Amino acid sequence: MAQSVQAGGVRFYENGIVSLNLPIAEEALRARASRTTHPLGLHLLSSLCAAVTERDFIVDNPYLFKTKTEVVASLATHQAAHLIAHTCSCSHSMFQSKTQRHCGRCSQCIDRRFATMGASLLAHDSEKDYVSDVFVGPRNGPLERAIAVDYTRHGIELDRRSENELAAIFNAEIGRAVRYEAKCGEAAQKIISMHKRHGEVVTRVLEQKVTENAAKLIRGTLDDTSLLALAIGEEHLRQQFHLPAEASIRGPAKPVSSVELSATLANIDQAMKAFLTKFRGLTPEPIKEKKKRKPGKRDTVIFAAILMELKGMKYCSFLQKQGIKPKWSDPGPATYPMSYQAGEPWRKKVQDEKTRAKQRMNGFSHSELVNVFIFHLPEEFEELSRLLRSRNSHHASKTPTAAKPHKH
Repeated sequence: MAQSVQAGGVRFYENGIVSLNLPIAEEALRARASRTTHPLGLHLLSSLCAAVTERDFIVDNPYLFKTKTEVVASLATHQAAHLIAHTCSCSHSMFQSKTQRHCGRCSQCIDRRFATMGASLLAHDSEKDYVSDVFVGPRNGPLERAIAVDYTRHGIELDRRSENELAAIFNAEIGRAVRYEAKCGEAAQKIISMHKRHGEVVTRVLEQKVTENAAKLIRGTLDDTSLLALAIGEEHLRQQFHLPAEASIRGPAKPVSSVELSATLANIDQAMKAFLTKFRGLTPEPIKEKKKRKPGKRDTVIFAAILMELKGMKYCSFLQKQGIKPKWSDPGPATYPMSYQAGEPWRKKVQDEKTRAKQRMNGFSHSELVNVFIFHLPEEFEELSRLLRSRNSHHASKTPTAAKPHKH
């Protein structure tokens, strides 16, 4: 169709969280982890279309670095928030009525509701349009419950983890996503930052919903299959509030006296703090650590050459290819290959510098090295990532284990 009207290409508008679709659970893999607008897939499709049409043909996604919340917020920016009510996100739309187009239980409905609330546009997304309330409605069967748990847990993890940790955990997925980007390192950083923002929204919306439903939580009347109950765990909450055992969500709730209610509400801040500690894996008073300086490009390139076990002229040529020049204390050769060819004492200086760099490299964690490799050396990232994993496995295998007790 694009070719028939001589269009420049085809453009998709999908938020980056869904486009990349990072694995959120072991069961959400392969066919269940749709990546129809993944940047690698769009690049390959663009290449195919260009070959068929025999001209430049672009297939892209301008929203690659935007979260769904940011996409929704852009409607308000352009005074078009009223259009939200005319849209449908539900994956079960063919089974829904015209008056209630959203089931409220699928991942798309969850994502939509979190996004509209995160963008403060819930007023334009009527809860009457949902068969079941996304946050407090019952969830039938293990699949619907797993969808809610996986979505919230993944969002909380994204918020809790540092950018370095996310780069290490999802390094392979991010590497594939930025493979054909003009500025791979910059694109990788944007992807990581986008997922952090998504995690912050998920956590913030959960916090707001916990506050809104404080009375139900206190009385134990929240459905135990609902997203909110599954996310926070009512047993933990009931213990925190010291509610009577009879106040069970599986049966009629025992009325709570005004004295009990007042006392419980007085402790709501303390309980919320306990929840967030559980959610985010934080300690009430985190210990501040001294910030360590990240390796610059020079160190990163030398670390990479060490990891690839390059020696002699190959080592020197790699440094030159990456634009790294010697910093000799005395006047000397201008490049590393020239230093190696000049013989002593310059070869020894190259080796001494390499030895010192190796010692510095050992002071950085796996995730820190992954982060700087993907930023400074995106083209070599996949190989370096593989070598890092191999290196860590080798080190782990050499770690001494406790001696087995002798049998008497």
